[in-house]
Amino acid sequence: MRSEQDDRWLRSELRGHAFDDFLNPPGWGKVKTRKGISLATNFSQHIGLNIPIVSANMDTITRARMAIAMAKEGGIGIIERYLSIEEQCDEIREVKRKESHIILQPHNISKNGTIAQAKELMERNKVGCLVILDESGKLLGLLSHRDVRFARDNDSVANRMKPVERLVTASPDTTLNQAKKLLDKSRLEKLPLVDEGFKLVGLITAKDIENLDRYPLANKDINGRLVVGAAVGAVGDFLERSSELVKAGVDVIVMDIANFQSEPGIEAVRKFRRKFPDTELVVGNVVLPEAVEIYQRFGVNGVKVGLGPGSACTTRYNTNIGVTQAQAIYECARVAKIPVIADGGIKRDGHISLALLLGGDSVMIGGLFASTDETPGLVFRKSTGQSVKSFRGMASREAMHQKLKAEEADDPYEISSRMSPEGIEKEVEARGSVVPIVREMAGHIASMISYIGGRTLIEAQGIFMANPSKYLVKLSEAAKKESFDR
Repeated sequence: MRSEQDDRWLRSELRGHAFDDFLNPPGWGKVKTRKGISLATNFSQHIGLNIPIVSANMDTITRARMAIAMAKEGGIGIIERYLSIEEQCDEIREVKRKESHIILQPHNISKNGTIAQAKELMERNKVGCLVILDESGKLLGLLSHRDVRFARDNDSVANRMKPVERLVTASPDTTLNQAKKLLDKSRLEKLPLVDEGFKLVGLITAKDIENLDRYPLANKDINGRLVVGAAVGAVGDFLERSSELVKAGVDVIVMDIANFQSEPGIEAVRKFRRKFPDTELVVGNVVLPEAVEIYQRFGVNGVKVGLGPGSACTTRYNTNIGVTQAQAIYECARVAKIPVIADGGIKRDGHISLALLLGGDSVMIGGLFASTDETPGLVFRKSTGQSVKSFRGMASREAMHQKLKAEEADDPYEISSRMSPEGIEKEVEARGSVVPIVREMAGHIASMISYIGGRTLIEAQGIFMANPSKYLVKLSEAAKKESFDR
């Protein structure tokens, strides 16, 4: 627990300074290996994380593919909002259906359907198997990719499915270990769960059981589905959008506007809480501690902190408004009784460590994930031989044009051309999968915890805050070069 004197000193040191102005001296290490260090934290009051890393709700960063990768590694992805409501809900459903302890509502088709219809359903929903049910929900059979591979499009599902008599089934109370043994014994990929009347209750797949071992840190809900969030605005269709996202299975709503220190922000939260009293809600962005205190009173479950530090954001340059990110994180975290997400300004892994020590419960990453395989968009090969993807700020003219298209505005191009952008679009070299990047970040956070003398992220934060003058040193220009110029 920091003293008032420590608090005054830390606020003075951080005022007007950025991450690269500081270095953290080590403490006394206690762990023999960094493999057992816990990075567990919270994204919001009721949404946990196994690593403190979040992919940003930007249209060139997070849709379903990125959110799936993040959740498998222990973090969370926030699906961007410059999509139609149905498109955004489809992204949520894709994440939720990716894996589960038990698939409660597997995709199904009638036995009277055609192979063409079955193929279209498999392709659209990115699944390799359909269940065949009668009108009452009774299981009749399974149809897999192998069953339709060489079939004629006009052939009947009934002719190609594997009938229930040839299936291995189990009761709804079957445990995962029991299911694993059954699947192994029968050399099967799918295990339908049926009740006494043979009505389908759920489906267990070998792939989902394998993933429990392959991704031990995977961030899942109580039903074993990957955890995912979605962004909404604070005006327009945000209540309708939130309602549909909740139906689609979203775990947390992130109400996101450039400046949540505003009357429209307060009014939006009031409306949201009246309609969704129990839905997990994170708001942002804020940089003032009084804003954190206000929104806590209105019942939000987390706050996103940052104004202008992002690599594709030009708010500070164009308006001269902002608070340096190190200062904003600490000042907001010192009054927060809810989790703080440090959003922006992370240009290297060392910045993540300092953002967490200063009170961030997690960090939101955009630019460092840009142009990875999991981000939306196409890879372009330039005449120089370089492969690139586009990355842009959500207040860029290009992103605003996309937003207006999603909202079905009359003339998105004309309207966006008259706006004053506060973001840029740029090309970033393609970098391969995001997974090794996330794992390297997590490894560096674990190293920081070890150096400080902690066994967990929470313990490291406590060590720092108990004696900040020992663990935070302001650097001279020469010291910055010695430390960071490589």
